[in-house]
Amino acid sequence: MEGFRFAVPLTVRISDLNYANHVGYQIYLSYFQEARLAYLGRLGYSELDIEGYGIMIAEAVCRYKQELFLKDTIAVGCRISLFRSKGFRTEYQIERDGALCAEGYTDCLCYDPRLRKVVRLPEPFVAAVRSFENTN
Repeated sequence: MEGFRFAVPLTVRISDLNYANHVGYQIYLSYFQEARLAYLGRLGYSELDIEGYGIMIAEAVCRYKQELFLKDTIAVGCRISLFRSKGFRTEYQIERDGALCAEGYTDCLCYDPRLRKVVRLPEPFVAAVRSFENTN
């Protein structure tokens, strides 16, 4: 998966299908989330613990390219591509047999659940991502 240092393999399940017998539009966002959870886990973090804070999704975008069907084996690439003071953008690609099936992103905000407000993104997290992605 070109441009992505991290990807997770998934298999399309029966519960992912809609009435037209292909993967429903909303399931692609679930695939994005599974990849994001695995990516964060690879760095020692989770959606509930980024240096003591959580994340919330401010925006989610998915562009559909090809249908997916029951038992398709897919790879979901994930990378953090952009930092802001209080959040970051996570990009995704879904491929089947090397063909692009969907792409998109989520804009994530750093959130303090005790204060119930958005807070500054912790520098150790930014440094860990930059080191993993090999960027400055």
